[in-house]
Amino acid sequence: MQAVELTFGRPDQADPHEILERGDIVLFRETPFDMPAAEREFILSVRLNPEFHKNIAFKPNADRISGVAKLEADSVARLHNALRNYSRRTVKLAAQVLPRYQSRWRLDYASLRPVEECGRELPLKKRNDLLHTDAFPTRPTNGDMILRIFTNVNPSKPRVWITSDPFEMLANRYAANAGLAAAARPDPLFGIRKALGAAGLPVIARSPYDRFMLGFHDYLKMNEAFQRDCPKYRFEFPPGATWMVFTDVVPHSVESGQFAMEQTMIVSHESLADPRRAPIAILEKLAGRGLAA
Repeated sequence: MQAVELTFGRPDQADPHEILERGDIVLFRETPFDMPAAEREFILSVRLNPEFHKNIAFKPNADRISGVAKLEADSVARLHNALRNYSRRTVKLAAQVLPRYQSRWRLDYASLRPVEECGRELPLKKRNDLLHTDAFPTRPTNGDMILRIFTNVNPSKPRVWITSDPFEMLANRYAANAGLAAAARPDPLFGIRKALGAAGLPVIARSPYDRFMLGFHDYLKMNEAFQRDCPKYRFEFPPGATWMVFTDVVPHSVESGQFAMEQTMIVSHESLADPRRAPIAILEKLAGRGLAA
């Protein structure tokens, strides 16, 4: 497990698609886009109550921001603009660095994480300091992959991650105990759930893949032996760095850090150079059946 450092614009480097697909991290030690000083200073001034908010989210497709309760209207407007700008910059960067995926990705949320991660008190399933693979409760991917781009806006402190071996190793060891066989069974109510969700009701239709991945996220966090004994790799992402990672492939946790920004894209697993590396392909092989809806 490694973070492979690249320099933006150099053609004679490792293929970033290959780096991500094998379960490593693409690192730009200096962020390859500009953030105006006034915008950066404003981001560093944001304060949230850590008891109530995990982060501030921006939904690019709806151009809406959430998680800003009790902030003044002027601050909300400035945050909205800053996150919109960050989203546009990172999507442009990803299109330049990862052209193979561009035509088959879906734009997801961006976020600001202004709270210091070290020492945060959160419910177990929301804790960032426990190793986990990502799955979104409200936004199932149906086998597509979660690509996330992070930037450490902090001017003086690194953002410290702990990671472990990539998804295939975890699945081979833990998927059966985590309930793969039960999750792989078709949901007889899937069609009804999908129709109700499409009608605007708060009902989420999940494929067998999404049911398993959501449970696996919780299983890893609750597995004390895994958290204690699994291989661990420590990364310090320096001030001003940007990094890219498939967070459903790489188990990760955050040891410390404050003021990070992030943009998520949902990448079609079929657009990978080797789709057999996708978590859905690994799980389908283990389950002996298809897991997409």
